[in-house]
Amino acid sequence: MATPTTLTHRSRSMALFADALLLTVAVFWGSSFVIVKKVVEQTSAAVSDVAPSVLAGTFLYLLLRYVVAAGIFAAVRPRSWLRARGQDWARGSFLGAVYLTALIMQTIGLQWTTPGISGFITGMNIAIVPFLYWAVAKRSPGKFQILGALIATAGLAALSLRGDLTMSWGDVLTLLGAFLYAVHIMTTGFFAPKVEASTLAFTQIAFSAAALLLITPFITPIRLDLGWGFWVMTIWTALSGTIYAFFIQSWAQRYTTSTHAAILMGFESVFAAVTGVIVGMDALTWRLMLGGSLMLTGVLVVELLPSSKAIEREIDAERGLE
Repeated sequence: MATPTTLTHRSRSMALFADALLLTVAVFWGSSFVIVKKVVEQTSAAVSDVAPSVLAGTFLYLLLRYVVAAGIFAAVRPRSWLRARGQDWARGSFLGAVYLTALIMQTIGLQWTTPGISGFITGMNIAIVPFLYWAVAKRSPGKFQILGALIATAGLAALSLRGDLTMSWGDVLTLLGAFLYAVHIMTTGFFAPKVEASTLAFTQIAFSAAALLLITPFITPIRLDLGWGFWVMTIWTALSGTIYAFFIQSWAQRYTTSTHAAILMGFESVFAAVTGVIVGMDALTWRLMLGGSLMLTGVLVVELLPSSKAIEREIDAERGLE
């Protein structure tokens, strides 16, 4: 018979395992910034007869990526859609719409900034999540969360503001995407305990693929003759950044809080910057180091120094909406 101590040990072990898997998602997402930037550049040039069209390249790449992901997932896990209920589709469609909008903003913005900067700005979603809980629970996130958000915002300014105190369109779009990623993480924390993990993952992917199938033809003709290099990168990002990431997040947030999920997946910013510097898309400048360090410090303050009451409020908020 399981004792309370045994159950606690098991829950802690599952939480640690879930956190470890979420960190692997950050590795895949962070390293994919370079790949996505390159594949969208190539696709944009391929679909335009005059000048590269970032919008056309973005939508065609994302369409084919999500169609590939949906097809593979449906074949490998047929129960994920055969047993899906109406409520499951409603929740998955909402999450899919939020995530797809964020991904489109991030992917387009990436063409006007570097992988490292895009990764760090995307990491701002970690500092945003506690404040979204504030809006939901109507309670202050606490002094450490406010302090961390201010530090992260200072880092964003150092990283992104130009001499005239403006941000590039790429950085602005990425920041808007970061806010939507925070909404996605928070809402997944509410939905994950209610829906089987593979079903929650597949319904998001399927909705996104369907939405892109409807929208993309109005932006660019759908083409498949894009070369083997495009298909290698597209299949890889479909497997790692879509199928694997959605399934792991849907499963892991049953056993850990959205705060933990946010900080662990937020480490994609570090992997994005490292990968960008290695391949030469990012220069190791003082702005990248200072801004990135401040943003990382801010999100660590937000996530690693919450009060026990703040943690309890977060758990209550997630479980209270079940």
